Amino acid sequence: MEFLKYLSLSIALLSLAGPSHGFLETSIGKMFFKRFTDVLEFPSVNIFISNKAGDSQLPMDVLKSLWSMKGYSVGVQKVSSSKDVIRVLKATSVDSLNVILLDDEADFNLLMMITREPLARKYSWLALGDVDPIVEGDFRLNLPIDNLMTFASLHTMNVTNTIMEKVVVMEVYSLAKDLPYISRVLAEWYGRGPLKLPLDGWSERRTNLTGLHLRCVTMPQEPFIYVSEPNDQLKVDLLGGYARDVFRALQEKLGFTYTCRLPPDYKWGSLENGQWNGLMKEMVSGRADVVVTSLDHNSARAKDVDFAMGLRKVGYRMVTRRPGLMDETWTSFTSELLPTAWAGTMAFVILAPPCLVFCSRLSPTETEKVSFKDAYILAIGAFAIQGSWLDVRSLSTRIVFITIFLATLVVYAHYTSALVSLLTVASTSVGFSSLQSLLEDGSYQFGFMSGTSLEDEFRNARQPIIREVWQQLIAPYPENLAVSDRAGVKKVIQGRYVYMMEENIYRSMFPNQCDTQLLRGQYFTTETGFAVPKGSPLKEIFDNQLMRMRDGGVLSRSWKRWQPPPPLCTAPPVVALNLHHLFTAFLLLLLGVVAALVFLPCEKLHWNFVGKEKAQKSGLSKPALAALPPAETRLRPGPLGGVWHSGGSASARAPAMPEDPDPTSTAYPAFQGATYGFT
Repeated sequence: MEFLKYLSLSIALLSLAGPSHGFLETSIGKMFFKRFTDVLEFPSVNIFISNKAGDSQLPMDVLKSLWSMKGYSVGVQKVSSSKDVIRVLKATSVDSLNVILLDDEADFNLLMMITREPLARKYSWLALGDVDPIVEGDFRLNLPIDNLMTFASLHTMNVTNTIMEKVVVMEVYSLAKDLPYISRVLAEWYGRGPLKLPLDGWSERRTNLTGLHLRCVTMPQEPFIYVSEPNDQLKVDLLGGYARDVFRALQEKLGFTYTCRLPPDYKWGSLENGQWNGLMKEMVSGRADVVVTSLDHNSARAKDVDFAMGLRKVGYRMVTRRPGLMDETWTSFTSELLPTAWAGTMAFVILAPPCLVFCSRLSPTETEKVSFKDAYILAIGAFAIQGSWLDVRSLSTRIVFITIFLATLVVYAHYTSALVSLLTVASTSVGFSSLQSLLEDGSYQFGFMSGTSLEDEFRNARQPIIREVWQQLIAPYPENLAVSDRAGVKKVIQGRYVYMMEENIYRSMFPNQCDTQLLRGQYFTTETGFAVPKGSPLKEIFDNQLMRMRDGGVLSRSWKRWQPPPPLCTAPPVVALNLHHLFTAFLLLLLGVVAALVFLPCEKLHWNFVGKEKAQKSGLSKPALAALPPAETRLRPGPLGGVWHSGGSASARAPAMPEDPDPTSTAYPAFQGATYGFT
């Protein structure tokens, strides 16, 4: 089968072979053609001959040399239109070399038809013959800057009365349809030695864009682009920034010119009802040739524009208000412990006193029978680091007693240390650190700049948490979207609002903004940089130059140049406490006074109707009450079970008492209703 295949191919080639003329008629032309196919190693060769070219045929020896190459496939086609060429190209490999002979006017007309289609941009071509009619404009071809057409022409010259021949290999392209051709010699071959052809791509060679004027569209964004005030046509000058420096470097290298303007709606580019706005609208509508700013790369935009190599990898973080010292009014003295810790403390205060009462009353060796009132007073007083008048003796009661004091001491130590820390060190925690915890908190509003890539990311999110944020915090409240980053950060300072923005932009715009902070979590990391229309050859040209700048350190040096200085924010000093800080404490004091004033008349009524009657029944009449010594001379319990005289010093003992006084006797009214112990 293989033999029959090659046999049929050879018969077809021989039938086209005949008397040769033109480029391949010369010996140097034949050798060049063979060398050219050897150097570039194409898998196959398609040779196109115009039907109107008369008797144009291929030289027999050229066909034999190509056919004899191992693994080479050679196709020869007579075509009359570009449609015939397209039909042949679709049936062959994209990597094939397509050859056209420029021997007469019919061949030039065929080449013109080929270049009207995008064939010169998708397939590799070699045109053999005189290229002067093309360069001089006699035959105007559509040869864009990214065409893959190579021209080889034969030249003769007289060197010291010796006729010499050479083959000049060149490429021809035009920056625009109304601009002249730019030609560049790739190689010259004199029929001897190796044929040295450039092996790099077209985008690495075609660095002369002189005469090309680019319509630039931009948006100011620190530290990437700083622009002047727009005129009535929204035209601006690029004054500075990282992206501006890089674009200027591209201009100096490639030689193009540009004018920039802002989009009419001052938006970056997001989809609204299936239509682009902002920068993206200018690009897809054909009103701009390049975006010069930090346009974020995403899948939605990539469907309609081509992104050049990213200038920087960026990510978005949440901006929140930085908490201050004792920032909250109602929780100044309660935020030191979590709700669970407060619940545990209350449970201890409620449950520990009954244990003390239980042990004191059931222990056979305990002489101090503790009442519930004394037990609860003991537990509450222990939190105020107060001592106790109780003199417990049994082991079990003392264990409960010591446990109460140790537990309250630990809670007191933790509470006071947290309170001191709150007064001296400002916490950076806002109660959440991610979108998930922000949703769970539920007390904050959330937003970002409208018309940016973030809007598309949230609206079309596949991740459940991102979709929930859109549905719960953004879609129902469109007013939370800010018109600019500065407006968004201003809302953060004013209230419970969280704003998401790009980290580098935040650090450049607000280097000394001490009232706000960036949370740690980073979202939507992507590349950012320039963009060109879909299918534009500028993408590959820009990419090659940007990679060289990156490898040479130009990009990193420019980025460092536009970084803000270190922030001047320092740790906040210790602030003097004011009424705002102590509002909760004064509120509790006020509530206590109000409660005392409320219960005072209640006590009065209780005494008049209940207490007085009980006192009379116990023999303690009003005259007897009046006969009691003044308060300042009464005996009071001593700290060790003895008694002190209220008006004396700490070492003064009370006067001697009668032996075995009867507590129920009316002769000693001062001792009724009280029990005193002595050591």
